[in-house]
Order: sequence, then structure tokens, then C-alpha cells
Amino acid sequence: MLKTAKTKVVKIQRVQDFIFHKLTLFFAALVLIFLVGIILSLIVSAWPTFKEFGFKFFISTDWDVVNSKFGMVISIYGTLISALIALIIAVPLSFGIALFLTEISPNWLKRPLGTAIELLAAIPSIIYGMFGLFVFAPIFGDYIQPVLQSLFGKIPIIGSLFMGAPN
Repeated sequence: MLKTAKTKVVKIQRVQDFIFHKLTLFFAALVLIFLVGIILSLIVSAWPTFKEFGFKFFISTDWDVVNSKFGMVISIYGTLISALIALIIAVPLSFGIALFLTEISPNWLKRPLGTAIELLAAIPSIIYGMFGLFVFAPIFGDYIQPVLQSLFGKIPIIGSLFMGAPN
């Protein structure tokens, strides 16, 4: 009697495993189908741009509105540099906070500080970006950029990083 009940449970578990396996495969395939759909949608939507400007659009530095000649190199470069700066700031800061919370901070401080950090993670990144744009950008432009220009402005290549937008 015990053996038949046990085999019945094993059969039910096998059926459940089979169903779970097939459902997991289905949803994994669905994710891949959505990914391919997104990529195809991007290609179809971007095709008029490729037709108008060609693939040279990605390797050109032109930005001539009058003659409708545009290039993406400067935008891509700016994106990569800003991402690199963000990583240079964020990675040491996040590791430092994690090490402080796990190794150094007293027990009474771990919970409130951890909660505060989780609340900061709930704020959308656009809010941080707007805060940086309206608070830090004027401070950097008025106080930090002139000092950097006077120190590094004469050095080739590096000096151009601190020149700011053209007048």
C-alpha cells in the first residue's frame, strides 16, 4: 500500500516536472521571439535613416543641419564617455558602501542605512539626472571648469576635454 502511494506521488511529480519544463521552454522561446521582434522593429524604423544618410552615418562626425549631413560619432563618443565617468564614480562608491555596511558599520546603523539605500534605489534615474543638470552643471561650469581650463587647457588632446561647448 505504501509503495503504490509513493509511486503515485513520484508519477505526479514527474508530470509536474514535465509541465514545468515545457512551460519554461515556451516562455524562454517567447522571450527570444520578443527580442527578435524588437530588433526587427528597430531595423524597420531606422531603415529610412539608413536610406537617407547611409551607413556612413555611424562613422561620420558631420553635423550640418543646412545640408542635412549628420553623423553619430560624436554622440556615441559622448555617451561612452559619460557612461565611463558614471562607472568610475559609481563602482568604487558602491563597493565602499557595501563593504561599510557588511564589515565596518555597527549593528544599530546597518538596518536604517540599508533601508535608506534601498529607498534611493527606488528613485528613477531621470530624477538624479535632472538634479545633476540643474544643481551640479552650473557649479561645474562656474567654478570647476575655469580651474581645469587654466591648468590643462594648453595640453594637446587633454585640453580639449575641458574646453566645453563651442561658442
